[in-house]
Amino acid sequence: MQKRMVSVLTSAALWLAVLASAVGLALPASAATVGDVEEAVAVLTGLGIVSGYSDGLYHPEDGLTRAQFCKLAILAEGHGDQAAGSSYRSLFTDVSAADWALSYINLAYEEGLMAGKGDGTFGPGEAVTLEQAVTVCLRLLGYTDKDIGPFWPEDYLSKAGKLGLLNGVSANGSDALDRGQAALLLYNLIQMENAQGKVFGLGLGASSVSDAVLLDNDAEAADGTLHTAKVYANGNLQWYEQAAAPAGSLVGRRGTLLLDKSGRVCGFLPDDSICKTITVEKATASAVEDTLGNSYSLSGDIPVLEEDEKTSYQAIWYDLEGRELTLYYAESGGVILAAASDPIAYDGVMLSGYYENASPNASDPNTITLLGHTFEVADDVLGLSALAVGDKITVSLNGAGEVVRAWSYSEQKAAVIAVLDSAGQGKFTHISGLALNAEISNTSKAQELEGTLVKVNPSGQGKCSVTALSSGSTSADLNVASKKLGTVALSANVKLYDQVSGAVPAEIKLEDILTDTVAAKSILYVGTNGKGEVDLLVLDNVTGDGYTYGIYRTKTVTETVQGLGQGEAPTTNSYTTVAIENSGGTTAYFRTLQFVRSGTAGGIACAGTEKIAGFAALTKVQQVPRSAFDGEDAAVLEDIRVPIADDVQVYNSETDSWIDLAAAKGYTDSYTVYYSGKLGTTAKVRLVVIEQGA
Repeated sequence: MQKRMVSVLTSAALWLAVLASAVGLALPASAATVGDVEEAVAVLTGLGIVSGYSDGLYHPEDGLTRAQFCKLAILAEGHGDQAAGSSYRSLFTDVSAADWALSYINLAYEEGLMAGKGDGTFGPGEAVTLEQAVTVCLRLLGYTDKDIGPFWPEDYLSKAGKLGLLNGVSANGSDALDRGQAALLLYNLIQMENAQGKVFGLGLGASSVSDAVLLDNDAEAADGTLHTAKVYANGNLQWYEQAAAPAGSLVGRRGTLLLDKSGRVCGFLPDDSICKTITVEKATASAVEDTLGNSYSLSGDIPVLEEDEKTSYQAIWYDLEGRELTLYYAESGGVILAAASDPIAYDGVMLSGYYENASPNASDPNTITLLGHTFEVADDVLGLSALAVGDKITVSLNGAGEVVRAWSYSEQKAAVIAVLDSAGQGKFTHISGLALNAEISNTSKAQELEGTLVKVNPSGQGKCSVTALSSGSTSADLNVASKKLGTVALSANVKLYDQVSGAVPAEIKLEDILTDTVAAKSILYVGTNGKGEVDLLVLDNVTGDGYTYGIYRTKTVTETVQGLGQGEAPTTNSYTTVAIENSGGTTAYFRTLQFVRSGTAGGIACAGTEKIAGFAALTKVQQVPRSAFDGEDAAVLEDIRVPIADDVQVYNSETDSWIDLAAAKGYTDSYTVYYSGKLGTTAKVRLVVIEQGA
């Protein structure tokens, strides 16, 4: 989540160039003075007011008809569910009973929002003009001729200007309104107060949560509920189920969350309050300094969000150097909230895929979409203007994840390596951490590979196929100390995985490799970035971290198989299944032909959810004293210092419970310790057991 949040907040920081000052936390009474079509479309789409074409694009430059604006007006007032009741007959001679817009036109007329032409016709296919659209918006706000004046359209346009309804709108009077200008007009409408002094947009929800920071639009809640909105409001982190998820571009913004009658999110109205994302160069108890030398004063009691926890600045300031920090400002100018996350490092990442979208246009895009991910485009990008939506392309990113270089696929190719998160939904996590999405064509194969590293092969607009990583070959050894594969340097954000043959790879860190050198024969795959650095290494069971460790539990399963022939008696078959129990619970039970004694220590590596790829034997050392544990990092076994695994399992057999190492040290002074690997080289403590009677 944090990665997505920082990415979005980077673009949100661009608002600082045009916002003169913070306007506080309250929903503004008038709209922003900046005509931001993209934000308008994002907000209105989340509210169900506007939508794109079948190609997924909004096409803001396209024209808009009177019939289409009728529908927008009805949806903007939240009466979309009432439209069907107005389709009983045609009120105008040029709107047939089969016309898609009949119900919207009738309802707009019945509610006094739009009138016919006086000759029994409506002109549904005619372009809607600004003055017509403004009239509709003022009526939605509850203003009458008495409030506005007798002269149309002059008085209506004047009233709209005074209210701020035309902020950012470049069309004039009788100009035809395009889809982009209409979005801006409606965006202004939902943010302003109506004639009764209530913010119009709040009426689109049954209730609302003000002063809310939208932290994620696809989060897993604390209780395990998926696809929730993660929000910071009223001093607490909260998760809401969603009737409609706000656009990803709104993640990281502050505003008002709208909820339906069931308490689910049905919209988000961002405010104009300023937030700024910095990289912390230096931190003290009262201030942080960014990499440009700018200083920001922070009091110790300012709340700081970090992943799913809320803490305070005084409790975390010493751990902020080198991290991203997003600062949220109040109207007074002081920081009232901060969000900390690890920096995103995409420098040199290259991706190949089909050019799916560009905004606002392909000739000078601010963002492009590739493999379902929308990327910001750097101001000095090279090569992108020569490419068109629909082309198969390759792009290179900078550290902030912006596109800085683009090629046609025939000029430059890049391997896209990612973890396949969901075969059915086509969701991937690229090795850099980027979330990608594409429809998978070879679904049966993909289901076998779910949860593993795969190569994503783009096959069309929004489509791909996936293949397993084949064992690549390299003649170079990995030198762990020098961080080089042969003579080639590892990138600063290199991804390393250790894989038991046929199993789901485990992501590891360089320090998890306990040998000085990894031989070339133990390296399964090597990936490089645009700088020629190694950014991906898949190793062949070098660390042992690819296993799940704990205590074996076995079951005998008996099956009855009906006879195939007439009168043939059924047969009974029995087989053994095995699972691992540890502090995380008990894994699924897998069928096995290998003899495993229940209650003994060991490890298993799973190939997806179907079978066991391998077992790991552990060596036991008994009567290890408390004094043998060197802090939490190592234990001295047979006079040799052995590192303790980060996820070491600790079992108290007397209480039949899983505890942590600190609790074990306070319980007794003698232990049985199990380690993987070889003492003096690859050994690592995996399991500590308090035996009965110890």
